[in-house]
Amino acid sequence: MQAFDFTVTYEEGADDLMDVFIENPGLYSRTVSCHATAETMWRVDEVTGPPEALAAYDRRLEQLPRCSNLRGMGGCELDWEHEVLAERRTSRLIYSKQSEGKGCRSIPYLVTRRLGDGALCRAQQYGNAYEWSVLVDDDSALSPVYEELEANLRPGLELTFERVDGSPDWTADRPDADDLPPEQRDALRAAIERGYYDTPRRMSLQEVAEAEGIPVSTLQYRVSRAEAWLAKNYLGGRTDIATDPAEVEESAT
Repeated sequence: MQAFDFTVTYEEGADDLMDVFIENPGLYSRTVSCHATAETMWRVDEVTGPPEALAAYDRRLEQLPRCSNLRGMGGCELDWEHEVLAERRTSRLIYSKQSEGKGCRSIPYLVTRRLGDGALCRAQQYGNAYEWSVLVDDDSALSPVYEELEANLRPGLELTFERVDGSPDWTADRPDADDLPPEQRDALRAAIERGYYDTPRRMSLQEVAEAEGIPVSTLQYRVSRAEAWLAKNYLGGRTDIATDPAEVEESAT
């Protein structure tokens, strides 16, 4: 099997929903499940980010017509509907169904047309980028997909296409707080519960440390290590960094 990436970049103003990602760099969406036929695509996406970014996403999502004249990547009209399956402070789980009309359709439809039902696709959105990854055993079918979409891409969008070197990495691992050393996990939880990450911030790290009865330098170290681990694992895959509790605590002291 071989993985290929299609990346569509958007100019600001080219797409109402992508504008929210452009305006809120902390906003991120990934596909949890996606199934496309020649007529319809069903998908579930998890959208994460700061509360204010998610609030902007919610407002924009509600402003999009349920049965709309939104233009797909290739300029065709589409009918679209959605439902919020789960809503949390820093995440949303969104179900959507869309059917694209006449004209050049978007990546999952074109892939399905070339490879048949059951093509494996996943997507992620952040900043001005909308990335589709496709897992196939016949790479010859994907070049025509790229050529057709590039020839019909609507204004304000730009397309790149590349083969992923090495073995496909389609792991669905997410950062798991249980993988953190207990001291880092407790420090992060204390910072969250006492409002260090709230906007506006309710307590400083020094105030959190005083409330927890530990030196501020120790708390700062543990929180920084936990933040670095979460950031690297969330956006860069499972990146192994030193997280042995004994090693971490020895370094901190």
